[in-house]
Amino acid sequence: MQFRPNIVYLTGDCFKASAAPVNGNRIARTPFMTRMAEEGLLFTNAYSPNPICTPSRCSVFTGVHPLVHQVTCHQNRAPLNLPQLPELLQRHGYHTAACGHYELNRNLGRGYDEQCDEAATPLLRESYLTWQKSGRRDIGWPSGRLDLPADRSNSALITDRAIRMLDSAGASGKPFFVHVSYNDPHSPYFAPAPFDTLFDPAMIALPPRGAPETRPSWHTAALKAFRTDEAGADDLRRLIAVYYGMIAHLDRQFQRLHDALLERELLRNTWIVVSSDHGDYTGEKGMFSHTESLYECLLHVPLILRPPPDSGLSAGKSIPHLVDLVDLFPTLLGIAGVTPPPHAQGHDLVKWARTGATTPLRDAVFAQVGDYHGHLGDSLPGGRPGCTRHPGLVQGVRTREWSYARDPDFGDEAYDLQRDPMELANLIGRETAPMAAAIGELRRRVAEWECACLKLRDELKIIPGYRGFDRGWE
Repeated sequence: MQFRPNIVYLTGDCFKASAAPVNGNRIARTPFMTRMAEEGLLFTNAYSPNPICTPSRCSVFTGVHPLVHQVTCHQNRAPLNLPQLPELLQRHGYHTAACGHYELNRNLGRGYDEQCDEAATPLLRESYLTWQKSGRRDIGWPSGRLDLPADRSNSALITDRAIRMLDSAGASGKPFFVHVSYNDPHSPYFAPAPFDTLFDPAMIALPPRGAPETRPSWHTAALKAFRTDEAGADDLRRLIAVYYGMIAHLDRQFQRLHDALLERELLRNTWIVVSSDHGDYTGEKGMFSHTESLYECLLHVPLILRPPPDSGLSAGKSIPHLVDLVDLFPTLLGIAGVTPPPHAQGHDLVKWARTGATTPLRDAVFAQVGDYHGHLGDSLPGGRPGCTRHPGLVQGVRTREWSYARDPDFGDEAYDLQRDPMELANLIGRETAPMAAAIGELRRRVAEWECACLKLRDELKIIPGYRGFDRGWE
């Protein structure tokens, strides 16, 4: 057996933690993820540093927060002079490969021996466009059956190609890192048969929206842009049911890759990592997809690390302490025996787990999003209304008790997570004296974190990637 293990990193897109059975969802079904959690490490409080695809992925692959790498909204590209995870693994003797939705066009394709980007591959692009055309540009909540067989869906085709990559990786004679990135369960909410009817909408409870007077002002424009008021209860239940179907279809693709590793006798020396870049509203607050906001449903994601059988780690360990997706950078490098660069802002989760993971790594997680100055308007069905983009930089902090977001455009938000876990009643302007003291401390923490990140950015002399704000280049 090879001394250095293989790593297979599997990611969904817009897969929120509350939709995962391993995080307590009693309706969704993910037998593969459930099994991986039983055989490995489950982190029940893992958070993304950003609710948008590119910034979140950039943080995972560079090991620093958006405020450092300067990719804070979807139109920015990864910086030119920060080493990326595949590059570091490649330099240390790993065969590296990526397939699917991994943001090649946003400078996140560096360091791969083999790669297959869905936008640059006709078969994958065609299936992607078929899925996107299922939605509508005028409303945010359509859902239903994808007009493709399950074995010809975008996710199934990505899996087909990734399995071929396993053959190349195995033939390389090197330990390998394979990143397989899927669009499911991103909006528009359409799943191939039979996954579109796998769940009974009548069994699904609708998430609360909250009273208008307790919501930020921009929500009014967002609800109008999503045309939420035109969606009936049956429409919303069907949408959530299809979202769960997309997750079930995604879980099936994960299982196919696992089976391919087993057939090739590669599984015994392979770590399997399962997560998502960020979450999704899926009807929460009456909204859909995701926005440049820092809510629980958009930042809390599933995270499972399944080690090889002889790793010495306890199987089925559930770790409730706060984890940041930037922790994956030093964690995956640590698995490979590579020392992380000193600028990495995360922690090695495996090293922590070997100590018992009894002492929390942190008492808060931070996130940043926005600073968008481009020309995009509404980008449904797969995007979001233009009114939800923030020209200012929104920065937030989250503890187990409180969440706070500093929003220079629409006003700050703060929530008592013990009494209001769905973050429906903004406390700013209505807080009691004890609440005001707690929120004041959160403001201080955000300012302190901002200073630390900007200091690190200056030390690293970050050369930002092209920001894509010229008309026609977004």
